[in-house]
Amino acid sequence: MTDHRSPTPPGASGGTCVFVIGMHRSGTSAVTGALAQLGLAGPSGDDLIGATASNQRGHYESKLLTRVDNQLLHLLGGTWSAPPARQPGWELERRFVGLRPAAGRAFDKTFPARPVAWKDPRNCLVLPFWRSVVTPPVAAVLVYRDGLEVARSLHARSQVNLTHGLALWERYVRTSCTDLDGVATFVVEYGRLLENPSSFCDSVIAFLADVGITVDDTRLPAAVSSLDGGLRHSRAPIDGPAAVVDHRHLLDTLREFDGPHQPWRAPDLGAEPEWVEDVLSLRREYEVLNRQVRSSRAMRLVDGWWRLRGSRRPPPRKDEDDR
Repeated sequence: MTDHRSPTPPGASGGTCVFVIGMHRSGTSAVTGALAQLGLAGPSGDDLIGATASNQRGHYESKLLTRVDNQLLHLLGGTWSAPPARQPGWELERRFVGLRPAAGRAFDKTFPARPVAWKDPRNCLVLPFWRSVVTPPVAAVLVYRDGLEVARSLHARSQVNLTHGLALWERYVRTSCTDLDGVATFVVEYGRLLENPSSFCDSVIAFLADVGITVDDTRLPAAVSSLDGGLRHSRAPIDGPAAVVDHRHLLDTLREFDGPHQPWRAPDLGAEPEWVEDVLSLRREYEVLNRQVRSSRAMRLVDGWWRLRGSRRPPPRKDEDDR
């Protein structure tokens, strides 16, 4: 079949962009890798975030666009690990509207050809901004995973405690479902995807065709083989603590919507549990205080003491996804 990629007109941030949307540690890298095998473009060269010990097959993320997303979260008063409490219509505020031209240039620099598959878990939190920047047509693959598995994986990688991990999962998933409203979206659970990767690839190829993206059928075996059960290292226990009741309800609701949606309409997920914002607001306060301490006079004195010893103070631990 014909290669569907084409150069993007100067000054445009358009063409077909497939957003791969999902919480950290939810299988978005695996899905983006499969889409890349099917021929969709991704970041390349020095801009590509390479493989790490916790993601040995690669993240398929852009260094440049990750910096933009981190800036957006900072302006909103949060980070990836301390999501902000957003207000409806935040992307229309003057400070964000003013960022659109530069963001569009960053997007075009990262993706000079179309169609593309763009994965950054932070887009779960800042997608309304990018929907105002990237010219349609756009589509999405929404990947979700059992929240307990996500929380356990975050703990193994970054020592995030279980309650914090579940709060992050609730916020990312709920925000994603709301912000994708009106976008052609394919919904898939990571665990089910790995159980039958051939079925997923066939279904996603049909979905892509419906949104105007034709892929080369000869690429299908490579896409299928890139998805295997060995990618799934953390599994949820059969019985979890009582605090996970909310997560089970959200997970069961999501499972009712697996498959293609033309377009996606945000389901009624109920109100976010109050404990989620309690946990995340405490995390935001902690991160602010931590930054203040690290930039304080006392810390500069500590740095001076280390220099007198002829060495440097060990840097603070940096989470892999805090890029």
